[in-house]
Amino acid sequence: MWFGDEARNRYFQTTVTDAMWKKHGIHLRLVPFNQTSEAIAKLRNERDAGKNGSGSIDVLWINGENFRSAKKGKLLWGPMAQSIPNASAYPDWARLHDFGTAIDGFEIPWQNSQFVMAYDSARTPQPPKSFRNLLAWTKQHPGRFTYVAPPDFTGSAFIRHILLYFSGGFQTGFDANLYEKASQQVFQYLNTMKPFLWKKGETYPSTPQELDRLFANQEIDFAMSYAPAFASEKIARGEFPATARTFVFESGTLSNYNFLAVAINASNPQGALVVINELVSYERVLDMARVLGNGFPHALEKLTDAQRNEVDALSQGVATLPASEREAHAIPEPDAEYLNRLNRDWRKSVLLR
Repeated sequence: MWFGDEARNRYFQTTVTDAMWKKHGIHLRLVPFNQTSEAIAKLRNERDAGKNGSGSIDVLWINGENFRSAKKGKLLWGPMAQSIPNASAYPDWARLHDFGTAIDGFEIPWQNSQFVMAYDSARTPQPPKSFRNLLAWTKQHPGRFTYVAPPDFTGSAFIRHILLYFSGGFQTGFDANLYEKASQQVFQYLNTMKPFLWKKGETYPSTPQELDRLFANQEIDFAMSYAPAFASEKIARGEFPATARTFVFESGTLSNYNFLAVAINASNPQGALVVINELVSYERVLDMARVLGNGFPHALEKLTDAQRNEVDALSQGVATLPASEREAHAIPEPDAEYLNRLNRDWRKSVLLR
């Protein structure tokens, strides 16, 4: 799993691992990765080495281009959705896609998230909520804005919003002509902004944690995350000022699901199914929403009235936008090929320019 969030790590190392042992007699060992692509490479190397049924990974937190790569490379065990009771009971499968890739039962929806921008309402009472206004604001406040360097997921998500803005939206699949036309406008926009960025755009934060520190230290005026409640969590931990708030762009912000999958060479695939069934249970996802601020991933119409009331009563935190406002601005992720090309081309067209 991704080990970029200390609060999430503690939750899994204590609450989740304790529950798996007490309820199921399963010893859950967490295998940290900075990028999911590292895990995919590990699976590929183990398969090529003939480690069938004796791999080092059973359950994998995955989505997007990594799922596409793993599915095409036949690195995942499945289909498995019908083998997991909670996967059959709660998700709205008709609405689920993963960056344009058909799921086909090879991964199970676990969390949903949406991109938000954070600001300090005491310093910036009127944040720029459009890309036109953001560019103008950056020019008026040189050195006070930056973003995480792609291919980091957060930085990549930020520039995908600009691609969506200039393209007018995406249809199913990848359109090379649309990408070429819109991406040129994206890079022109980012290069126009570049000399007004923090450190004059000569360097970029390499991780979201670095961006958050710059924001907390008042070196910049905005942070960003694919976790809608991240600012509220950081206020609660004393890392962000109490006046921090979040907003979404008027043109919409990306929203997607995270999934769980089983490795093709898992040493304990049946145990993996039990773990996934626990992690996607109503009780577990509700607790993760309550403790970690996760978005609630299950179809609300599949819940009982009592469960629906519990979800509606979740406290989102002072800096977290209401779910209704986020949903009104939610945009599904485009085909993963847009992400791959934009990450690649940003380096040569912006970073090295």
